[in-house]
This record gives sequence, C-alpha cells and structure tokens, in this order.
Amino acid sequence: MAMDKTRPGKEIGVMVYKSHTSGIGGRLKHKAEDFLVEEITPDGLILKAGISLGLDLGQPAEQIHLTLEKSNISTLRAVKELSNALRVSQKRIGYAGTKDKRAVSTQRISVWGVGADDVMRVNLGGIRIRDPQYCDDRINLGDLQANRFTVRIRDVGLSSGEIESRVKAIDGELVSGYPNFFGVQRFGSKRPITHLVGREIVKGNLREAVLIYLTSCFPGEGESLADVRKRLRDTGDMRRAVREYPRHLEYEHSLINHLIREEGDWGGALMQLPYGLRKMFVHAYQSYIFNLALSYYIREGFIVERLPLVGYKSGVDEVTSMILEDEGVGPGDFRVSSLPGLGSAGVLRDAFVYYRDFVLLGVGVDDYYPSKSMVELRFILPKGCYATVLLEEFMKS
Repeated sequence: MAMDKTRPGKEIGVMVYKSHTSGIGGRLKHKAEDFLVEEITPDGLILKAGISLGLDLGQPAEQIHLTLEKSNISTLRAVKELSNALRVSQKRIGYAGTKDKRAVSTQRISVWGVGADDVMRVNLGGIRIRDPQYCDDRINLGDLQANRFTVRIRDVGLSSGEIESRVKAIDGELVSGYPNFFGVQRFGSKRPITHLVGREIVKGNLREAVLIYLTSCFPGEGESLADVRKRLRDTGDMRRAVREYPRHLEYEHSLINHLIREEGDWGGALMQLPYGLRKMFVHAYQSYIFNLALSYYIREGFIVERLPLVGYKSGVDEVTSMILEDEGVGPGDFRVSSLPGLGSAGVLRDAFVYYRDFVLLGVGVDDYYPSKSMVELRFILPKGCYATVLLEEFMKS
C-alpha cells in the first residue's frame, strides 16, 4: 500500500507517494542557485553552468544555436526578452523544452535569421548567452536527451546519519522507477489553475474559464491582489478591474481589455493569450487526469506501464474512464470545438520512469538555517520528467 500524501499536491491530482520510508523534510528553492538544471543535448553533452563549450562558429547559416543560461526567470520570459532585444518575433526562437523559473538553468536555443554579432551584444538581466554556432536546423521541442539536476535541500532537521539512512532507503524503494506524475510547474507554481481553466475550456464553459484565470486567489500573491481578484469575481466590473490590476499582470490585462471592447466575447478574450499558454490549459487538464489515475493505481497496488493523456482519439483504461465520468467529460470533448487549434488527439505516457547517476553529494550546515542541515543531491532525469516529483519522494514535506 502506498503512502498517502498529506500536503497540497492533491490539488493537482498527486495523491500518494510510492515509497514508504519517512522523508528527510526540508525546503526547496530557497534561492535560485539551490536548483541547478543543466540540459543534456541529443548527443549526450552536458551544458555545464558557467562553462563554455568552445564551439567553432562555422559559416553563416539560417539558424544560429546558442547556450542560454538563465537565473530566476522562466524560459518563456527569457525568450520574450531575447526576441525584444533582437527585434525579432518569438516564433523565430526555438528551444527543446522549458526549464524551472526559480533555478539556474542551461539549454541550447536557436534563432532564425540573425548574426552572431547581434546575439552576442545582447545584455539582459538574469540571462547569459554563449557558444554561438551557425546551423541549418531549428531546435524544436523534445530535441534533448535528458536534464541533470543538482539540488540543495535546506532546513533539514535530522542528523547526518539519519539523512543518509533515509535517502539510501528511499533510493532503494524507487529502484523499479518513480511515479511519472506531472509536477506543480505544469499547473502553475504560484497559481495552480491551468488545469481548472482547461477543464472549463474542454467543457465549453468559456466564461468560467476566463473568470477562473482572472479571479482565482492564492496566498502567495498577497492580500491586496486577492481583494482585486475577488472584487472582479463579485462585480464583473471590467473597467474597474483594468484600473486596479497591477500592470505587470500583462495576460490579465489582455483579457480584461478585450472584454471591455467586446463585452461577453469570452472565447475572443482567451484568444488574446499566447498560443502556447492556451494550449497549456488543455494539456494541464490532461495531466491532472493522468495524475489522478496513476495515484489510484499506486494506492491500490496495481501495476501499470502506461496511461493515456486523454484526447479525442484515446483509448482509455477503466480507471481513467471512471475519472472522466466523475469530471463530466468524454474523450470527444478534447476536440475543443469552441476554440480553434486547442484540440488534442491524446497520447500514452509512461507511468513510471527511471532516474540515473543519483548521488548524495553531501550533508552540511545550512548557512540560512544554522541549526539545521543542508543536503545536496545530483541526478539525471529523462526529458519531460519533473525533478520536484522525485524530490518529494525523498522529502515528503
């Protein structure tokens, strides 16, 4: 029998741990430098932070490949800032996958139609560019082998011996793979609502989808913003909201401004959002259903190899079918006829995955919590897998 979660992973459908050993506790991502993500290219090259690859620039070509190293900024934001600096469309920039925001991360990106001199002149806060090399091909989603993670867990209240014992025991319990849950990043780290918006889009309730995005409140945003969001939910006054919502909430302003111009055009409002974000809503809802199904199988002790990310062409297993019935949706609803381009045919996803090269690098005194310990771990995960999900098995906090 799996260990039930008692923490807020349940809101994204992650209900259980696979391992039984008590975790070490602690805190993740006290600062960005505590969470290092280094991309491993398709040919197995680790893009080590702060280290140049020493590549030959080559002859000018349509695409230029670069190493993007960023700190405490999302991949999408970094791409937007880079496109602005280069005065090119974001569509010209390719990358293999998104990396954690609150982290230091490295990844290869491609830019179409610019020269090496232009990109190497870019100077942006939290972003460093190096290793330019001309190439013929664009870097697309999935064009990586894996990611290497080096993570510091702080505020651990156990002795070194107990930490080492628990880490070793949990590592042994996960030798047959750890659950391939989607982590909170898939749903929004500060506001885990993307699946809730996606649910309403799939059901065709576009008004509710917009209002969830605009008005859902979470503690990390502060009381004043929570009051603004709640007031819009209660009154529906878009003109007041456009004055009260902070200017940095660009996507919220895009929705509100459209609804001021075109009252009641909820679908048109959603179309103001970037295509990638609109698509993420549906993907997040698929991910939520996957998490619920995998949680059920683990809790009941059943072995399953793969589960569907439900789409309109999906076959569904008995458990997923039961969840869809509870949700009030069916595979056909994932055509998303109410919004063009958001339909998903579905795909199968591995239920469990293997991590490799796992090392407990050390246990030391935590310089931020002097009476506690800091634990440093390193491991490699396949592409598309979430380090935070694995770390939760070791921490359980």
